[in-house]
Amino acid sequence: MTARNHYLVTGFVWGALFAMMTTAFMVYQVEMAGLGPLQLVLVGTALELGAFLFEIPTGVVADAWSRKGSVVVGFLIIGVAFVISGLNPRFEIIALSSFGWGIGWTFISGAKEAWLADEVGVEVSAGLMLKGARLGSMGSFVGIVLAVVIGSVQINYPVVLSGVLFALWGVISVILMPETNFQPSNSAQGRGQQMATIFAAGVRTVRGNRVLLMLLAVGVVFGAFSEGYDRLSSAHVLRSFDFPEWWDLQPVVWFGAVAALGSLLGIGAVGLVERHVDTGKAAEIGATLSVVTGGVMTATLLFAWSFDFWLAMLVMVLMQPLRLVVGPLETAWINKNVGSDVRATVISMHGQSDAFGQIAGGPGVGLIGRALGIPIAITVSAFMLAPAIFLYRRSVRVAKAD
Repeated sequence: MTARNHYLVTGFVWGALFAMMTTAFMVYQVEMAGLGPLQLVLVGTALELGAFLFEIPTGVVADAWSRKGSVVVGFLIIGVAFVISGLNPRFEIIALSSFGWGIGWTFISGAKEAWLADEVGVEVSAGLMLKGARLGSMGSFVGIVLAVVIGSVQINYPVVLSGVLFALWGVISVILMPETNFQPSNSAQGRGQQMATIFAAGVRTVRGNRVLLMLLAVGVVFGAFSEGYDRLSSAHVLRSFDFPEWWDLQPVVWFGAVAALGSLLGIGAVGLVERHVDTGKAAEIGATLSVVTGGVMTATLLFAWSFDFWLAMLVMVLMQPLRLVVGPLETAWINKNVGSDVRATVISMHGQSDAFGQIAGGPGVGLIGRALGIPIAITVSAFMLAPAIFLYRRSVRVAKAD
């Protein structure tokens, strides 16, 4: 395949398989594994601990060795982790598998975006990342339908099947994924010293760029927020509301419907951003991100204190398109501020900042949920987003001044 086509197809495949897994996974953890609020958050903390510890090392590996190779390894590790988790409904195994899932994600995070920028150019890659997000939403719709159909038979089946298919796509990518413009260093340095040099160059790049420093701070803030909402939202609905007694539909069907509607709205949201936001202008990216973040914060508060099942479900639907547009816009902004030689490393640093935020904020939110209730915990998570709005606006002013 061409790099463009492989990136777009991978966006669809990732969206489908990830949605198939996550649609069933939250219900699987609550109903089949019987995890409580603190355990749910600790599973997420294990995931993010793996990401935090390996994000920068794997980014350096991608810059020093091969972006393609890093992406393939990531798909294989994630696939194995999903299979193990789906076959063992025990807290310890799910947490350990999530740690492995986090490691696998770090091999893809940064490497995929850096690979695309090298193969098609930075300016073209910004538009393709938005198209990839839109195709990811389309894939999510397909994956959600599969999760509902398969999960209605046995709730862990979609988790296991998605893992098998993730690993299979990694094998297929060995053949289909091109890598023509990346040149590994021919330095006389040993591999370890070469990786240390690349890491040091990435650190210098970030330290010398105020916009990158603030975007890393935003990563910490978003990480702290997302750990609480992502881990507790399904449990909030399962434990706070009575589901409508329509044809004896199982919870996985309701959550699948929410995710499917959110994916459809996500397609429209990304298309709207593509048409109206100039990704070549930092001011437009920053203004869009600050508005979207304000919307996420407001929606989270409304969700936490929803008085009705249908209102809670509606807010969950609206949250998806709002959150979907954040990643491509942030990555496009980062790509504009770094060179090819350290691009995967710097993007991985941003991923690590998100992981750090989730590790730092997650256990505390879980303890709040156990002691004071899940609505209070989700409310605390919502207010964690407030600094991100300030940082986005400040980043725009700094970018203009520079």
